[in-house]
Amino acid sequence: MREIHLIVPGLAAWLDIPHSEVTAMPGLERLLARGRGRAGETSLADALCRAFAVAQQEDCPLAPVTASFDGVNANLGYWLRCDPVHLQVGMRGMTLLDAWHIGLARAESEALVASLTPLFKEAGWTLVAPTPGRWYGHPSHAVKLQTKPLDAVATRHVNSALPTGPSAARVMRLVNDAQILLHDHPVNQARELRGQMPINSLWLWGGGEMPKVHGRFQQVLAGQTEALALARLSSCPSAPCPACLGDVPKKNTSLLILPEFPAGAVAEQARRLDADWFQPLLRGLRGGRIHRASLTLTGPEGCGVNLDTAAAWKFWKKPGKPKPA
Repeated sequence: MREIHLIVPGLAAWLDIPHSEVTAMPGLERLLARGRGRAGETSLADALCRAFAVAQQEDCPLAPVTASFDGVNANLGYWLRCDPVHLQVGMRGMTLLDAWHIGLARAESEALVASLTPLFKEAGWTLVAPTPGRWYGHPSHAVKLQTKPLDAVATRHVNSALPTGPSAARVMRLVNDAQILLHDHPVNQARELRGQMPINSLWLWGGGEMPKVHGRFQQVLAGQTEALALARLSSCPSAPCPACLGDVPKKNTSLLILPEFPAGAVAEQARRLDADWFQPLLRGLRGGRIHRASLTLTGPEGCGVNLDTAAAWKFWKKPGKPKPA
């Protein structure tokens, strides 16, 4: 393995949470201390766009990429993710739970979209839902909108994460009308009777036109749809991410995206992550089996480092959060 690009979603957010038990992660600490720091990608969407050299539009334009992956012809015009979510109001504001966290059946999704379609059509939008958790809007008019990716807000407070830009007011009026329709929808009434959370809003993100994607990896090992969609668009083979670095097939250039590190993880999970991934990565660099590595931790205080064999031996570098080069 000559070059490894490792993305660990959610770990930066977990590290920023105070924990009752001190957790030593010596592999991670040494990698962060010895690597050349760079500005961290706060979301997985940002990290993936950087990895595949996808140019920023108004947003990270992942909506047309995943729409194509889901079987939608999204090669022309502007596409926007309009994912179904539950917004829960609490003392500190609204917390977002996406369809993956609360469960949404295909029949439920189809019924909700059928009711929302006339509303979107009247506003000049096409609404399509090829999968229960991924819905897409395609407007007949120009849209200028900046949004926050779903992975940056899922299970977190979204008070200051609403869309901005010249089209924000018009688009949010459509979302507000959709919320009114969803409020008493039979699907949601049935869900609440079963003790399930209703789908009470849409989260807009990832808007843009189909981007150019630069494939420089020989393999992408991940489970996230966005990563798999970018891999397919760049004609790169993909497969599920293994449980540890030692099980990664040997290729010249590999992109690895671990599963989301849960906000409620305990210290033992963090120690296992360090033993399975970060310590072997450091040993591989020091032993010359890995020539270069890029490590990205996503979260509100995301960080990233680049390392090579020489950097891995800089034992005098004290652990601490890296500073961008």
